[in-house]
Amino acid sequence: MALTKLRLSRLLDTYNRLLTDKQRDALTMYCDCDCSLGEIADDKGISRQGVRDAIVKGEAALIRYEEALGLCALKSDLLVALQADDVAKLKDILLKFVNKE
Repeated sequence: MALTKLRLSRLLDTYNRLLTDKQRDALTMYCDCDCSLGEIADDKGISRQGVRDAIVKGEAALIRYEEALGLCALKSDLLVALQADDVAKLKDILLKFVNKE
């Protein structure tokens, strides 16, 4: 659990459908509802260790997805350029993303 809850929540928002149901549920409760491992374990009927494992594996998967796809970074960069009304920057960001190998 190396990422901040905010960063984890942003990744979860983008890639949640790529996770297992167990990982998605545990991460959603942990990040978005600010539940403790014990609270999640009680709610899901599993051990605290099982919750921790789901969160750690889910976090690792989210990091891999972001490294491979870069959709969260793209979304963030596009929002900054849009707010600045910088058309040249928008074009640059999109061209770099489209030409990414």
